[in-house]
Amino acid sequence: MKNFTKPAVLAFIFALLFAAGCKKNSVDTSLLVLNIYPYFGNDSIVAGKNYATATGDSVSFSRTSFYITNLTLTSTSGTTYADSGYLLVTADNRLNLIAGTVPTGSYKSISFNVGVNLSDNHTDPSGHSGGPLVTQSPAMHFSSDNLGYIFMAVEGLADSTNNHQSPNKTFSYHLGSDSLLETVNLPDHSAAPYSAAFNATGGKVMTVNVIADFSQLLQRVNIPANPVTNTSDVPVLADTLAAHVGGMFRYLN
Repeated sequence: MKNFTKPAVLAFIFALLFAAGCKKNSVDTSLLVLNIYPYFGNDSIVAGKNYATATGDSVSFSRTSFYITNLTLTSTSGTTYADSGYLLVTADNRLNLIAGTVPTGSYKSISFNVGVNLSDNHTDPSGHSGGPLVTQSPAMHFSSDNLGYIFMAVEGLADSTNNHQSPNKTFSYHLGSDSLLETVNLPDHSAAPYSAAFNATGGKVMTVNVIADFSQLLQRVNIPANPVTNTSDVPVLADTLAAHVGGMFRYLN
């Protein structure tokens, strides 16, 4: 898996496929493209748009960034294909994330971690064996303690009146530390209600569309009363948010 962190234009994708076609084993692999769609409930997240939470807050978002690692695909026969690479998902590059190549076949489900692998979490952020992990400003790394990388950063404004007024109070949630590495297991896409496996065809693109629902992350959190955590300063809030990460993700279709 490659650590592409910018939008992959179609021309680049097809250039990769053309290059792969020159290799002897190109008929045995397919390019995996992952699309992540940020949602709040059933609405897509748009900059400057307000959303009502279950606790009566009105929120808007200025930053929704997170790392995906250890992407694993399970085939319809039960075998798995895994890669230990990483992807940094931001508002700018959430579509056409090139997640590497996979063997041809039919895949029924995917799983992944949200966060940085424990073996990489405390490495030098300025450089890494697979390339620099910190590729966004502000950086996805805790600078004041030994927590390592910021696994997920969510920032924006919330209504401090709890009355669905325009959001007027900043909030900032930075989740990290080895203990907060969360695993996401998406269901069988070859069964109802989807009933269609993901097919990887040699020399072609296999696309998986996933929603990241931030209403699930913020459920039962009183944002105005608990506006900030950098994990170590308010660990109870960080633990509460991290416990919701596994339920944030679902297939788009």
